[in-house]
Amino acid sequence: MDWEEIREECIRTGEFITVQKADVQKLPDFFEETHMGLSKGELRQFRDNRATQSLHIHEFPDHYVVHVDLFNPKFHPVAHGILDTPGIALTLVGGAVSLYFITKAIKKYDLVPMKYEHDDQL
Repeated sequence: MDWEEIREECIRTGEFITVQKADVQKLPDFFEETHMGLSKGELRQFRDNRATQSLHIHEFPDHYVVHVDLFNPKFHPVAHGILDTPGIALTLVGGAVSLYFITKAIKKYDLVPMKYEHDDQL
């Protein structure tokens, strides 16, 4: 099995695939180690150099766990955040909205004031 066949299988199924190291050839040179990715207890993570349909590999002692990201975060960080990791993006947005309302409640802060101080002079 080669890495392009693995990519095609990931695209076809949309799933994470476990590949035994003994069943696949060595990683090609165009795969780069990356630290952009959620850790799953792996030794290292790798990504290829494709901007889209990017292969993301988690290396374990005897196997790899592989999936395809629609967008490589190196080239398209915003698209990757929205489409490939929507749970994280929604959590960040939810956290920002929650922080706004907490700040508003505690400090009586208004993003858009309803009345300006100089309105009384009109």
